[in-house]
Amino acid sequence: MPESATIPLKLGSPEPSERLTGLADRLCALLERRGRPLEVGQIVQQVIRVKGAPERLQRLLVAEIVDTDERLGWRARDLVGLQTPSWSTATLENASFCVVDLETTGGRPGSAKITEIGAVRIEGLTIVDRFEQLVDPEVPIPAVITSLTGIDSRMVAGQPRIGEALERFMAFSRGDVLVAHNAAFDLRFLNYERQRLGRGHFSQPALDTLSLARRLLRGEMKRFDLDSLSRWAMTRVRPCHRALADAEATGELLAMMLAMLVERGEGTVADALRFSRPYSNRNAHKLALTEELPSTPGIYLMRGRDGTLLYVGRAANLRRRVRSYFGPQGRHASQIGGVLDRLATIDHEVCGTEFEASLRECNLLAELRPPGNRHGVSQHARRYLKLTVTEGYPRLYVVARPGTDDAHYFGPLASRKGATLALEALHLIFPLRSCHPCCRLGVPGTQRFDCACGGPCSGTSPEDYRVVIGRLERALAGDGVGLSELATAVRNATIQGRLQPAGRDRERMAALLGALARLARLGRASEDHAIVVEPSADGTPAAFFVACGLVVHRCPLDDNGSLSRGITAMRAVASHRPVGAVEESNLVRAHLALRDGSPGIIRLSAGWSDASAREWLDRAMHVETAAEAA
Repeated sequence: MPESATIPLKLGSPEPSERLTGLADRLCALLERRGRPLEVGQIVQQVIRVKGAPERLQRLLVAEIVDTDERLGWRARDLVGLQTPSWSTATLENASFCVVDLETTGGRPGSAKITEIGAVRIEGLTIVDRFEQLVDPEVPIPAVITSLTGIDSRMVAGQPRIGEALERFMAFSRGDVLVAHNAAFDLRFLNYERQRLGRGHFSQPALDTLSLARRLLRGEMKRFDLDSLSRWAMTRVRPCHRALADAEATGELLAMMLAMLVERGEGTVADALRFSRPYSNRNAHKLALTEELPSTPGIYLMRGRDGTLLYVGRAANLRRRVRSYFGPQGRHASQIGGVLDRLATIDHEVCGTEFEASLRECNLLAELRPPGNRHGVSQHARRYLKLTVTEGYPRLYVVARPGTDDAHYFGPLASRKGATLALEALHLIFPLRSCHPCCRLGVPGTQRFDCACGGPCSGTSPEDYRVVIGRLERALAGDGVGLSELATAVRNATIQGRLQPAGRDRERMAALLGALARLARLGRASEDHAIVVEPSADGTPAAFFVACGLVVHRCPLDDNGSLSRGITAMRAVASHRPVGAVEESNLVRAHLALRDGSPGIIRLSAGWSDASAREWLDRAMHVETAAEAA
């Protein structure tokens, strides 16, 4: 097609200024989503929605939009991006804000009209100027509105109409950041009237004190209407449903909340705007970070500007899951909302199956402990009970993690406090050594709390003490005989007065029972031996080899050599039970329970042989091959 040919552009019937404003809004939204400048050709296709136009005409069409909107600018000859506004880096103490409030004849723009505009300018967190203008709505004012605001038709008779009133307000606002309480209401009316008059939308950002208050004062207040907040802030001017008074009250409230934001480290206008937006949309522009994510199982790692890891998650569909954080219906807890605020980059790892993604996430949480994951942070508090069995008089105490020595470790227990209370209960029930490890026979040592020490200073023989240690180990291992012996020891300690049924001892016993229940669950999980076949994203089923509740090997089902190595790995782990990895063992146990009864799982009971495991694998391979062929 020659460049001089005429192309019919079906851009609808609105007036040119209204049409250009709508296209500019769409282009700004697209640039925010993409997070980078766009070429002219992309803009013509995706915003103006014209195909096949000559290059020269494309640039003329885009220039008509860009050159009439201050939010947009040329980055190169054929590249358009968002302008960096001067307010984005301005500090809250130095920025200028225009706080506005409207009175109207109803709640819907078009059918309802503006009757009054009130505004104040804030600079340096102080009100420095005021604006008040009654408006002739050119329609009767309903009685219910008059009773609420005191504005009647006689008061507005002879006042400027909305066009003139808007001109005066625009001159007062000077392009400052607009502020209102429930800003969506006021901006709907202002933008409707501006667009109707051919002036386009307000292009400066808007800050909503209602959203700010809901975030800053969560838990302190039940109601966030302007009157309640004004009483809380003890503003000099109280709202009374008149535009200027309400704007002044909002301005005083804003100054107080901006000071609170500065204390929280949110020091710029851009920080305040981001902070005030709901979690569901204040980070919507970061949707562009998800464009390269595949629609496969895997894990995602959210990082801050300096590369610091903030959050780790897993997904059956990486692209869909991560994009859901930035969708219009996204609802997230404050912890993940804080992660999204600091988010700068998203890394990912593709996994063959959803189960493999869960395992990888579990291992990364244990290794990296990202602050955005409650699960990762809580692992700092977990503790183990350590029994020094190699000593002549073994001691039991709390440690942070298992060592590589020959001691016996029980855990992990959920918290340091719970582990300490359980330890104290065991010292009250059993005559365990509580004196200093260097205590010599017959020389009293230092006891950590009031309990019956069974160490060498008590005169107990090593043989008798070993009997006590045997009972303790059986109880902690969940052995039936050991639990029966524990019950007898508790009864004797209570009769002898060492253990009281109330107070601190009651708390100790509750912690001990909780620890025993947890140790029993961990013991059951460590008994799991199985081989699991999972469908993989690449079409090749994968085999997972489980020994002592942990996945010790994973390989494609068509790799015979790796399958044999998997069985060997299971045998090696079963001969030396690992300590810890409670999160993974719990995850594996839950997955085995979910898959029970399916043809893709076999549980190996005690005494299983390499031959029986290999026979099941051959059968599983045959079943999967037949299913794929069908």
